Amino acid sequence: MTTNIAGIARAAMLVELNVSLYSGRKKDKATQAEVVASKGAHSKQAASVYKNLFSDCKELDEITKFQARARADHYRITLPWSDSGLRLLPTKTLLDYQSMMDAHRAEFDRLVGAFLDRYDTLVAAAAFQLGSLFDRAEYPTRNQVARKFSFESVFTPLPTAGDFRLDIESEVQDTIVKQYEERMQSMVAQANQDAWTRLYDVLSAMSDRLTVDDGEDGPKKRVFRDSLVNNADELCSLLTALNVAGDPALERARARLEDAINGVTAKDLRESEGQRVITKGKVDAILSDFDWFQEEEENA
Repeated sequence: MTTNIAGIARAAMLVELNVSLYSGRKKDKATQAEVVASKGAHSKQAASVYKNLFSDCKELDEITKFQARARADHYRITLPWSDSGLRLLPTKTLLDYQSMMDAHRAEFDRLVGAFLDRYDTLVAAAAFQLGSLFDRAEYPTRNQVARKFSFESVFTPLPTAGDFRLDIESEVQDTIVKQYEERMQSMVAQANQDAWTRLYDVLSAMSDRLTVDDGEDGPKKRVFRDSLVNNADELCSLLTALNVAGDPALERARARLEDAINGVTAKDLRESEGQRVITKGKVDAILSDFDWFQEEEENA
């Protein structure tokens, strides 16, 4: 599918989420040498030993877990773009993205503050927890640790081939522009395939969970959570914005899923055999009517 890159540049931008953390881990060369010697190894690099400067530190653990959740939200509302970490963000979701990341940044700062407030106490506790492994010199000052934490989203306009301003031979410039446009087309296709994959995963999960198995005591319904329907509903809304390539087939598939779950709740699917059969039938029809991984197969 050939895409109008200039149109996508107006409908989306690039965003990168940069989160820096203090790991609280340190390579222990002395213990590493002891391990290597005790095992009779003849190379100093035969083993690596790292120690946690703060054992069982819930404040640091909460920061690490939270940044993982923030990244998951970042990935959910954006599309893949480059290996450098840049993601494609539809302008339709910019305000939602900014609001979400502002809230995440505030919570990140709160958690970091809670850790820093107890930093000196935690260092003192580590002396007891680590025993002979404890070395006060390995612990930065509170201010040094504070500078290791950061949370920011960086936005960049999506460039187009027209952004090239090269004072070189026209033939060479034409080649560079052509290569750039081909690369852009490939990256747009990758982002579009990601949207298709998300839809496929939701449909496959629904088809699987709505299947009724033959049990010894009669039909046996598979268990599922309310998120089965909630995830589908959320994706239908999100794909309206994520379809930056304007893929008509993707929009048809999305609209059919939206129709399949319109007015349907998880409770309905659990309690009504008829509703379960109807919904599964619509979901399976969507799965069978589209070439989900056609592009991947062609490139294999």
